[in-house]
Amino acid sequence: MEHIWKVTVWGVRGSFPMADARFLRYGGNTSCISAEHGGHTVVFDAGSGLVSLGNDLLKRGRKSVALLLGHLHIDHVMGLFRFPLLYDREAEIHIYGAGGSPGGLKESLEMLAGPPWWPVRLSECPAQIYIHEVSGKDFTLSQGEEAGQIRVSSMSGNHPGGSLIYRVEAEDVGVVYVPDCEMDPVVERRLERFAGECALMIWDANFTERDHERHKGWGHSSWEEGAAFGRRAGISRMLMTHYSPEYTDEFLKNEEDRAKLEYERCEFAKEGMVIRI
Repeated sequence: MEHIWKVTVWGVRGSFPMADARFLRYGGNTSCISAEHGGHTVVFDAGSGLVSLGNDLLKRGRKSVALLLGHLHIDHVMGLFRFPLLYDREAEIHIYGAGGSPGGLKESLEMLAGPPWWPVRLSECPAQIYIHEVSGKDFTLSQGEEAGQIRVSSMSGNHPGGSLIYRVEAEDVGVVYVPDCEMDPVVERRLERFAGECALMIWDANFTERDHERHKGWGHSSWEEGAAFGRRAGISRMLMTHYSPEYTDEFLKNEEDRAKLEYERCEFAKEGMVIRI
């Protein structure tokens, strides 16, 4: 069977990276997952895992990427500072996301990646960088005939300051990325229509349901909600990620075992994991 997408996990953690032996199995880098189709690389979020992805892309001679930012909280963009492709004159980087300030996405990113917080501004990097505001818009990525076309759509999530949920589709095979988003009946109904028969859904599993009850309003979901949603919506494969920073390997292994009993198509993301669909 020919696979349409190669999905690779580079960062699984929410809020803050964890550099500790207790976090080696699942990983300690913050949110970053790539999806490759043909000659194109789509990247969900630019957390600290983006650095390892960039090194891998350079090693393979791939110098064109589309970064889809769920939102601009620091755990989702901290990898931009050290993204190797930014410093490669031959690289072409397209960054997509919502606004975030009166000056829009471009101003927000320039404010983040530049003095006094970082010595090099995005506009000073050698790479060709294009910034696109896409909130509520559908658009198409293409990179010549060899890559085919990738259709991208987005919808608003439920998170303090806002977030974007993305669906990328090639050859009628869809991948849906649900970053920081707290579920409610309205969001769930919209998401069911939006996700519609996707092959893979990447879910905000920041909390267990027990912890989620104590953190209502923080803009996150639980793996239990994800498993229930996947079963109800008939999602082919559910990938849990964005774990709370205090969740150790041992804790997550126990939760993953429980999740598989709830919904057999559910698995927990680990850094280095590759999924072909």
